[in-house]
Amino acid sequence: MAYAERRQNVEQYRRAELLRLQRLPSNRPYKQARKNYAHTEAYVHLTFDERKALLREVAECVSGWGFARLFAECIDKINFSPPNPSKTPDEQALEQIVSRVERHMMAISASFEHPPLAMLIHDNNDTVAKKHTAMMKKFHRDGMPWQDVNHIVETPLFVDSELTGMVQIADMCGYALRRYLENGQDLLFDLIFKRADRRDGRNVGVRHFTPAGCRCKICGSRVRVPEIGPLQLESE
Repeated sequence: MAYAERRQNVEQYRRAELLRLQRLPSNRPYKQARKNYAHTEAYVHLTFDERKALLREVAECVSGWGFARLFAECIDKINFSPPNPSKTPDEQALEQIVSRVERHMMAISASFEHPPLAMLIHDNNDTVAKKHTAMMKKFHRDGMPWQDVNHIVETPLFVDSELTGMVQIADMCGYALRRYLENGQDLLFDLIFKRADRRDGRNVGVRHFTPAGCRCKICGSRVRVPEIGPLQLESE
């Protein structure tokens, strides 16, 4: 089909499907379908292969950004057992990201006449915004377990991801990481993982929080190989 014809047929199918779901005893399937359709409305004229090609093109672009650094905390919630049991996966992820960004800013600050500052830009969500803003204020006031925060502005900037291209690219990176860790799909992962922050050739920007013995590319890239002796994993 041509693009216009494909869009017309998809929209017709979706209207019929929503009418069918409205007749079900539970309205949950209808609400979920309507939400999914709204999120994908802009792309229904593209074939599945064209959508995959678009994702790959964006990932290839990110892969070539030599100035960019990727920071991520990938948590296996099934085996989530942090030293502080009261900490949620969401709280640990923010704490880890802030710590790594701060370290990166400290490392590059010597190259600037005036110390540079970083800003966290966050997809807007009222509940998360309040919690993460409070956490950042606490980090600035009390410091963090590993260092103080001196190179990141006080609170995150919360924006609508639908209107902000760079947040959508960050979402794509998160999607690539998740698809690799959950499904073993590494086409997009191999491209964006080139931008993981590294020190002395070792990945320090992306961590897979999972039981010891994981053989994924993230865990393997965090291993430091000594001159003599067995492999050792340097912890945070």
